[in-house]
Amino acid sequence: MTAATGMPVEFVAPMRGMPMWPAMEKLAHTLRYDGTIMGDTLAGNPLPARRWHSATAPVLVMDGGNSDPWLRNAAQALADLLPNAQRRTLEGQDHSAAFTAPQVLAPVLVEFFARASSSGEKRGAREQEEPLKNLIGVEP
Repeated sequence: MTAATGMPVEFVAPMRGMPMWPAMEKLAHTLRYDGTIMGDTLAGNPLPARRWHSATAPVLVMDGGNSDPWLRNAAQALADLLPNAQRRTLEGQDHSAAFTAPQVLAPVLVEFFARASSSGEKRGAREQEEPLKNLIGVEP
């Protein structure tokens, strides 16, 4: 974790006692893919605009109102570069809302995906919510 994310070693021990730790452990093996896919965009450098101009799919860029400024700035920078992005801030949350407040996150995701699905036959609200419920374990 410290090598992949740059987290100071002294931060890891307290995190082991947090409720989100088991879920984070299950995802730990995927961190190397983050680095491979994101390359130098994880180093705090400005995002290269030309890399994102062809990404036309609807994108929801979210951050937490209690997140560190550098995370909030990164969310804004990405939302500014993507041609079809919308940014939402989850007030009162930080970057761990998926683990600590899925009941806050789920309705925002349901709303986004309901709006983003503009092709084909519209599915009912229950059908759209069911995959999210299975993914994060809460009712949206």
